[in-house]
Amino acid sequence: MNIAGRRSFRAILSVIFLDNLGLTIVYPIFTPLVLKPIYSLLPHQYPLSIRLILLGTLIAAFPFAQFIAGPIIGHLSDAKGRKYAFTLTLIGEGIGFFLTGLSIQMMNFSFLIFSRLFTGFFAGNMTICLAAISDMTPDEKRRSRNFGIVSSVVGISFVVAIVIGGTLSNETLDIFFNSSLPFWAMTLFSIINIGIIRMKFQETHSKIAPKKYSFKEECQKLYSTCREKNVKYLYGTFFFFMLGWIVTLQFLSTFLIEHFSGTRLTITLTFIGVGLGWCIGNIGFNRLLIRFLKPAKILFYTLLLSTLCLFVASEVRHFLLFVYLIVIGGLSASIAWTNCLTLISIKAPNDLQGKLLGINQSVATISMAFAPLFGGMVGEFDIRTIYLFASSSLLISILILIIHKIKNRF
Repeated sequence: MNIAGRRSFRAILSVIFLDNLGLTIVYPIFTPLVLKPIYSLLPHQYPLSIRLILLGTLIAAFPFAQFIAGPIIGHLSDAKGRKYAFTLTLIGEGIGFFLTGLSIQMMNFSFLIFSRLFTGFFAGNMTICLAAISDMTPDEKRRSRNFGIVSSVVGISFVVAIVIGGTLSNETLDIFFNSSLPFWAMTLFSIINIGIIRMKFQETHSKIAPKKYSFKEECQKLYSTCREKNVKYLYGTFFFFMLGWIVTLQFLSTFLIEHFSGTRLTITLTFIGVGLGWCIGNIGFNRLLIRFLKPAKILFYTLLLSTLCLFVASEVRHFLLFVYLIVIGGLSASIAWTNCLTLISIKAPNDLQGKLLGINQSVATISMAFAPLFGGMVGEFDIRTIYLFASSSLLISILILIIHKIKNRF
C-alpha cells in the first residue's frame, strides 16, 4: 500500500472509530436514564417490564434507521464515490448527535427516539468503510488482516465510548458533567472527522453512471442476493451471530444492575473489559490464526467458543467468573465478525462492493433492531434467560454453517 493508500486507510479507521463510538456510547447512559425512576425521562410509575421494553425500543431506533439507509448509502457510494458518501453521512451524524444531546437535556423521550432515528440513518459509514477497504485489498488474506484491524478499532472505540459515556455523564464527578455532554463531544468529533476525510482520504472507487434509486429494486436485489447459494448461508450466519451478540451487549448493563447490583463504575469496567477482549482477539489471535486456517474454519471455531461462553454465563452466580466469560466471549466474537465479513466481501465483484456490503449492513442492523426488542421481552420473565437466548442464537448460526457444509458434500 502506497503513502496515499495508507493515509486513506487511516482516515477510514477514523470514521469507523466515530461510527462505533456513536453506537456504543449510549450503553452506560440510556440504561440508567430509562430504568431508574429518579430520572424524569419516563413517568415515575412505569414498572420495570415497561421500562425494559421502552429501553429496547430506544436502542433499536438507531440500528433500525441504519437498516433503511444501508442499501441507500451503499448505492450512493458506488454512484457518487466513497468520499462524497463519507462527507454526507458525517454531516448527518453530527446533526444527529447534537439533537440527541438536546433531547436528553429536555428529558423528552419522544424527541430522543427521533434523534436516534435521525443519527442512525446517517450512521451507515461502516458500509462505505468496508467497501473502500475492499477496493484497496483484493486478496482474501490481506482483506481478512485489514478487516481484523477494523475490528480492533471497533473494540478500541468501544472502550473509549464506555469511558466517555460513563465519565462525562456521571454528575457526581463534576458539576459540568451530565448525560447530554457525551453527545456534545460526539458532535465535535463529527466535525473533526469531516476535516480528516476531506484532507486525507483519496477516492478509491471509480464512479458509475448515475441511476435513479429505487427502494423496491434494492429490496429485490436483497432478496435475490440472499438466495445465492454461496452467499445466503453467510447472511443467515451473520444475522443470528449479530442477534445473539448484540443482545449480550445491549442488556449487559441491565443484567449487571438487576442480578449483581451493578454500579455505574462496575458497568463501565465490565464494558471496558469486553472492548479490550475484542481488540486482543484481532490484534493478536486473528493475525496468528489466518496463517494456518482459512476464514471459514476460523469462523466456525470462534462461534463455537463464543456460544459456550454465553451459555455458561447465564448460569454462573459469581460476578468475576461472569466477567471472565463475557470477555472471552467478546474476544472470540470479534474474530468471528472479522472472518464472516471477509467471506461475504470476497464474493462480491468490485463494482458491487458498496451494494453487497450495504445489504450486509442491513442484515446486521435488522439483528440490532430485533435484539433489544427480543431481549426486553425475554428479560421480562427472568433476566437470566437473556443470555440463554443469546447463546441459542449463536448456536443457530453454527448450525447454518454445518448444514451448508453437509449440503456441499452431496
